[in-house]
Amino acid sequence: MMMIKRFANGRGRAVAVVAAMAFAAVTGSAPAAYAGASCGTLGCSSSVNDSALGATAYKNWCLSGSSTGDWTTSQPTCSSDGVAQKTYYLSAYGGHTPYSEDWDTLRVDAGYCYKVKFVIDWEPDFTKIYDRRGNSAAWVKAADNADAHVVDQGYSSCP
Repeated sequence: MMMIKRFANGRGRAVAVVAAMAFAAVTGSAPAAYAGASCGTLGCSSSVNDSALGATAYKNWCLSGSSTGDWTTSQPTCSSDGVAQKTYYLSAYGGHTPYSEDWDTLRVDAGYCYKVKFVIDWEPDFTKIYDRRGNSAAWVKAADNADAHVVDQGYSSCP
């Protein structure tokens, strides 16, 4: 399923990147990255749940200057481009935020440890562990060209 999504989104993203490169060649600079509630020049961010337990995605990321994989303990409540904050439940073994929609944030539940793999177009994939056992929830950013995959999660030990 992941390969199909990457290919489908990759084609649109490739066109966007070629357009941005052409713009840069003509003007000498690339356009600023889009940080709104809709899909930006590089595509849409998404969350995918490949684990045995449910997970939750949030529509908006509320902090500026953050990169994919960054996290906060402040629940995002902001709106972006007039789009109010909302959540999306990711069912176990394949739950996915809606395609062609931008979902910037993944919640790591209080008391759990999540292993998250970030699949990023034109960059190396990487995996991070978010250990919130004995702590409050955390919210993790996925940039417009990234998919955050919950690979595993648990409350008694870290995957």
